[in-house]
Amino acid sequence: MREKSDIKVNIVVLNYNGRALLQECLPSVVMAAKNSKHSCSVTVIDNCSADDSVSFLEKNYKEVIIDKRMDNRVLCAFNDLLKRTRDDIAILLNSDMKVHPDFVNPLVEVFNKYEDAFLAVPKIMSFDGKKCENGKGRTMIKYGMFWSVSRYPGYEKEIDENAIISHAANGAFNRERFVSLGGFDDLYLPGIMEDADLCFSAYRKGFRCYYQPQSVVYHKGRESFKKVFEEKKIDEIAHRNTFLFMWKNIRSFRYMSEHVLFLVPRILYAVITGRFELVRGFLNALPMLPKALDKRKKIAYKGYVRSEITVFREIKDNRI
Repeated sequence: MREKSDIKVNIVVLNYNGRALLQECLPSVVMAAKNSKHSCSVTVIDNCSADDSVSFLEKNYKEVIIDKRMDNRVLCAFNDLLKRTRDDIAILLNSDMKVHPDFVNPLVEVFNKYEDAFLAVPKIMSFDGKKCENGKGRTMIKYGMFWSVSRYPGYEKEIDENAIISHAANGAFNRERFVSLGGFDDLYLPGIMEDADLCFSAYRKGFRCYYQPQSVVYHKGRESFKKVFEEKKIDEIAHRNTFLFMWKNIRSFRYMSEHVLFLVPRILYAVITGRFELVRGFLNALPMLPKALDKRKKIAYKGYVRSEITVFREIKDNRI
């Protein structure tokens, strides 16, 4: 058996009522941990599942650490665990993800290569391996709102190119930097946009998020989320949280002027075209405005070294 490196890696799988998904996907994660040249452990966070997830793990995976939670705080459950561990790198996955046997090493290599690395993101394929779900992507402030897309004309030609990207919730995080930035913000619960929020703060602090296509993950796609919310409700939450992201994070006069200028036309257009998820998202965000502004005050003096405009320009450029 080859000697492991001194770098401590923890592959952390988030689970909620995912016993069947664990049975299908966890074997690949355990195998990848064994294949890694680094000291690699596997932890499953159980977000207060009502199924037999925990008993299944206890019976079948003695080598896996089980972190049992008394509540379900979705991605925010990662925060508590990463505060308590002392690993160098935490690879955060969902229970609906299986991985390539050698997916760990390329992610860790990013941190060895780039001192400013905050996050290394694998290439995420559909579960059948036919489509890529991420890649370099495109992100910007468009007509006064945060806008991000992974599929655009010609994206297929770029999915195997290393690049910097704007955000992701799944991938390898520098654990110490993750904790120093507070992890995922509960402002966005039950989810969506908390990864963009965290990575935006990382960029402003001088760190970067890297896309590493040599590492491959296969994803079923929002399996747990879809069990709880219908597609229209998911869209509504996404719109609500995009407004909250803007109100919490964006201070640029240029960007906020665009946000205010396009706000009424955007809502009117949504009403005319029947996109009521956007309207409901805005109305649901309004009562949360005081909380977003309170968080805005608390991050005002965090020692950011990059301006918002510089961050979005750098991400748009996509160059390492």
